[in-house]
Amino acid sequence: MKEVKPPKKPLIYYYGVALVVLLLINFLLVPLVARHAVQEVDYGTFMTMTENKEIGQVEVEDNQIIFTNKDTIIRLLEKWQRSKQRDMER
Repeated sequence: MKEVKPPKKPLIYYYGVALVVLLLINFLLVPLVARHAVQEVDYGTFMTMTENKEIGQVEVEDNQIIFTNKDTIIRLLEKWQRSKQRDMER
């Protein structure tokens, strides 16, 4: 009868390596891809796209408007608020 030998490296070792690889991908590659997917435009571009009905979804926050067109996410930072903050700092 043949004796069954345990594997040289336990299965948990492979799970650990896979987990580390996935974490590295999530922390390094995903932010790089996401950063390039967002495009900043000015308010005039946003209004033009609205008039041309090229806007998909819109999310209004305190200091920015995030909206989508057919294929990209676009972030509109309200320039007046940034200039207002600069004026307050002076």
